[in-house]
Amino acid sequence: MSKVVLISVMTACMLISSSYGKATLTCEQVTIWLTPCIPYGTLGGSVLPLCCQGVHSLNAAYKNGDDRRLACHCVQDRAALIPLIDYTRINQIGDLCGSKCPFKVYPSTDCDKVK
Repeated sequence: MSKVVLISVMTACMLISSSYGKATLTCEQVTIWLTPCIPYGTLGGSVLPLCCQGVHSLNAAYKNGDDRRLACHCVQDRAALIPLIDYTRINQIGDLCGSKCPFKVYPSTDCDKVK
């Protein structure tokens, strides 16, 4: 591998990792916790107990603003992949589970401004 390619790859890796360098959460964790919320987010009805458990786990896991921003980006990115997602419904889940969410997620949400 040439030095130029190696330096380019290392620089790209550093940029990617530095964007969430202080976050203690991973998008995979967020996804696992919130996957049980998809039926409510797409079909409505009742919020599943496992969804609320995931919301509570996520809120308990926030250590800093970087964690909240990472979670916001993750939810925003993953929600965009779900057909028939209703953003009004997904933004109601925290209240329905008795657990305040530190951000609202819409396609237009600027997750970099989440505190």
